[in-house]
Amino acid sequence: MKSAQIAPLTYTPGKLEYFCFLRGSVVADYHQNPGFHQFPDGDVMVHWSAYDYDECSQDSVTFYSVSRDRGLSWSEPQVFLADYSGGPMMPLLLRLGGDSALMFVTQTRHHIEVDPQRRVAIAGSNYFAVRTSVTVRRSVDGGRTFDRGEELPCALLTGGKELPGGGCYGSVEAAIHLASGRVLIAFMFMDPIRADVATGQQHFTTGCLLSDDGGLTWRRSSEFTTDTPRGAMEPQIVEVAPDRLLCLLRTKAGCLYQTVSVDGGESWSAPGPSALTAPESMARMIHLRSGRLLLVWNNVSSITQRPRYPLVAAICSDGGASWSEPRVIAEESGTNQLSNHGLIQLDDGCILLGISHYRAVRPMTSDLDMAIFDEQWLLEGGK
Repeated sequence: MKSAQIAPLTYTPGKLEYFCFLRGSVVADYHQNPGFHQFPDGDVMVHWSAYDYDECSQDSVTFYSVSRDRGLSWSEPQVFLADYSGGPMMPLLLRLGGDSALMFVTQTRHHIEVDPQRRVAIAGSNYFAVRTSVTVRRSVDGGRTFDRGEELPCALLTGGKELPGGGCYGSVEAAIHLASGRVLIAFMFMDPIRADVATGQQHFTTGCLLSDDGGLTWRRSSEFTTDTPRGAMEPQIVEVAPDRLLCLLRTKAGCLYQTVSVDGGESWSAPGPSALTAPESMARMIHLRSGRLLLVWNNVSSITQRPRYPLVAAICSDGGASWSEPRVIAEESGTNQLSNHGLIQLDDGCILLGISHYRAVRPMTSDLDMAIFDEQWLLEGGK
């Protein structure tokens, strides 16, 4: 494994700072899907997927780096999760009260063909033939270490729906700890009832699992989807008032869709278009310490996956009814991309945004970028 040193970053209150955190071809050719976790003592971890061929290839490893000064200096990247025979592993960490934390590990074994000489995938994955598992792991030291965990049954995740040959394909896309103490996770899965196996037409549905005992036991509440091509993807969920939840969804409709729950995730309204224009690309939404919501996404309307730029941020003070004028974080051109990002606000108010920066020039790579800003910068608008 090649080593890498991450150059120190800077944070200026009231301003946006933007850095290349880790260059593609350093450690791995592609860096994608960053996520963050802050430990009880204030240290911060960023984790991300790294691979050389394709996000579904079995050389995919999850790396991590730790900052002891709230995002300015970072340790050398090390392996966090890896299972070459079992397939890529995607973690999602959730802090509960005190030193309790949960980690939801989605693992999917794909079957793709690669050309190691050209370092490219030459045959993609058949998503109807892959199999996903989700393991819940528990921590009693704030997320420093976790137990081996327990696998959630596929039938629980999908409501009993199985792909041809059995099993399921999907991922845990959201996990929140409600004011009531309930834990909710949202699992996006290939819906065999709405998808067309014969033509390969995909369709995703999102199902919710609830736990009222800190993640020891789980039950399925409800599911939702859209009538748009490929369905409801990559849900982002926040609690805007006690038991009132707002969910935004990636779609192929030229905008983000939204749905609301007023009973802590037991049931959801029929998803419909929001006023937030977007391509088919993920959004990230979090609850800020001020009570406002923060959304980061690509805001150009498109029914395709392009363009995935600019990358913008907006805030909301009324529970999702309206959003501020977007502020541009980064811009690109052509078939380059700024997407697959992760987002956290730290205990000091600083906001960290990790970004997968795809460069469509040979040799194709994906950098891991980092933006640092705060609510002051968001509120200043065009100043």
